[in-house]
Amino acid sequence: MREIRETPELRRILTLPRRTPRFERLELSELLRTPAGTMQLRPLQALALKEIWECSGGFLPLDVGEGKTLISLLAAYVLSAKSPLLLLPAHLIQKTARERDELSRHWLIPTSIRLMSYQMLGLVQSAAELDVYEPDLIIADESQKLKNRDAAVTKRVEKYMKKHPTTKFVAMTGTIMRKSLRDFAHIVRWCLKDKAPIPTSDAEVDEWALALDETNDEFTRLQPGALLKLAVKRTGDDVLDARQGFRDRLRQTPGIVCSAEGGTEVKAGLRIVALRYDVKPITNEHFRTLREEWTTPDGWELMEAVDLWRHAKELALGFHSIWDPRPPLWWSQPRSAWFKWVRDVLSRSRTFDSPLHLELAVRDEDVRKKFPRLAEGVPLLEAWRAVRDRFVPNPVPVWHDDSALRVAAKWMARPGIIWTEHVAFAERLSQLSGCKYYGAKGLAADGSFVDDGDPKRAIIVSVDANREGRNLQKKWHRNLVVSPEEGADKWQQLIGRTHRPGQSHDVTVDVFLGCAEHARAWSKAVAGAESIRDTVGSESKLLAGDITWPDEDDIASWSGPRWGK
Repeated sequence: MREIRETPELRRILTLPRRTPRFERLELSELLRTPAGTMQLRPLQALALKEIWECSGGFLPLDVGEGKTLISLLAAYVLSAKSPLLLLPAHLIQKTARERDELSRHWLIPTSIRLMSYQMLGLVQSAAELDVYEPDLIIADESQKLKNRDAAVTKRVEKYMKKHPTTKFVAMTGTIMRKSLRDFAHIVRWCLKDKAPIPTSDAEVDEWALALDETNDEFTRLQPGALLKLAVKRTGDDVLDARQGFRDRLRQTPGIVCSAEGGTEVKAGLRIVALRYDVKPITNEHFRTLREEWTTPDGWELMEAVDLWRHAKELALGFHSIWDPRPPLWWSQPRSAWFKWVRDVLSRSRTFDSPLHLELAVRDEDVRKKFPRLAEGVPLLEAWRAVRDRFVPNPVPVWHDDSALRVAAKWMARPGIIWTEHVAFAERLSQLSGCKYYGAKGLAADGSFVDDGDPKRAIIVSVDANREGRNLQKKWHRNLVVSPEEGADKWQQLIGRTHRPGQSHDVTVDVFLGCAEHARAWSKAVAGAESIRDTVGSESKLLAGDITWPDEDDIASWSGPRWGK
């Protein structure tokens, strides 16, 4: 089996300095406070700001509740940035602006910091925004938003950093890694340049990932080989030894500050419990149809495994989504052909960074002359544009079982947070229970914010809109996740909304276990959390809690189509 060989890059990384293990509180508060300021920096904030100054940048994998907002605002001051840009998710813009006003009474926060959302930078009209503004410092809060290098926003940042390599970069995240080293390697390089403990070439990063990532199989995995030179000790498990060696090398590199180094302890306990529930016979019949015939209850044939997964999670909650009416072939076929070509081009392109950007290029004759391959897309786009507006998808839920709804409504007899990815389930549960649903941007239908929710009542929230940046620990400590995710990073963010510094109650997270897909999602999340811990040292809440979950043998013994039997 192939193995990693020693390269000049590995030798460079082996010789990088390491931070001494002794942690000292750095008295920066007096230097960074306003004359009227009374607040103190936390030890981890002080360490991060010191190393940002010393290294002209920083990569900060910090847990939720560690005070990343203040670090992001003061980074511009300690680096003397003239045109700093703070990137963050759109739903955190208003919250951050409010906190900046409050913190400015205590700290020397520059007034020149520009706030911009990842979503805004990813728009086609923002393609030249970085070149126009010319930031000399980019601060990326929730920097996992830049992990996908095929996304328009990541391509624009990467293009700018290549064009302006001396631009300083500070990245902060509570979820450093989802599945692979590839999720963050490029970001570490932006932050620390040639002092990064990551290979400078993408090809070598790919090789390291093939040796270290959890997702590799026996056919693709490389043996660690020379990566074992990073290992501090040997246990006989080469992959584990290499992961832990890389973890230590990463975490001990100056400019990389992690929560384990003086982080704030969460004193509240954490308990995660599987909540299995019964369903009506009709749901089992629908699962049988889904698994045996690969069709939805109304006879719509599925083409990919991801569609089966998606519909199974809906069926477990008592409904399935359809486009009503179904799209005609004269519409769906041109659509499929165009988007297949778009995905192929964007996966290889360093010039075009979004479907709309590519569409505009295909329609521009001058651009086509410069990029001849775009001519292939002309007939595909013309065929799609000819029918695009003649059919408008109308997704609607079709309900057949209220079992999950009633279990959730009963759970809501006490205050707590229902987490769901399905709008249809959230809205129906809101009607049934009389409790508010906080969806996009953390807003309810009446315009109220989730932060202002009534702590004496249960609330329903969108996972995607509220798992980042919300401080909900002062109001709730009970959670119910009705559709478990497979990404350990998403679990870390979600649980961290209530299990974080300042929580005065033990936190419980109940998790619906209604089908095989729920069980597999949980198993993948735990495996991912273990890999992240071994590779980068981030302790997942999935591994720290008191877990009550059936083992694989128990689940394998359950019968019925919901469980794949």
